[in-house]
Amino acid sequence: MRGTLAGVGSRFSFTDEALANLRVYDVTAGEVWEALHSSRRVIRHLGDDVMVVYATTARGRRVAVLLAEADGTDNDWDVLSARELSDVEAKRYDEAVRRFPETRRR
Repeated sequence: MRGTLAGVGSRFSFTDEALANLRVYDVTAGEVWEALHSSRRVIRHLGDDVMVVYATTARGRRVAVLLAEADGTDNDWDVLSARELSDVEAKRYDEAVRRFPETRRR
């Protein structure tokens, strides 16, 4: 089809600082990757170039991943940090997933 792009996805990168932040919060890069590609993720935009992804890993751990748009490039995101959800965040995440079970919420 002319003029359309099917399935344009996002690209995610880990900086050395991000990997250090993950170690502080005891989250692995693999868990971040699982969260970013989860079918049960909730995305909250905190501005034009910052967002948080809430998701569950394959082992059931609920995490929040903080991302910033890399150099103003669309769909190119730098992972800043990730941590386990607080009890309040986990409850809100579960409620959001229950309300919208069929799709990824943006």
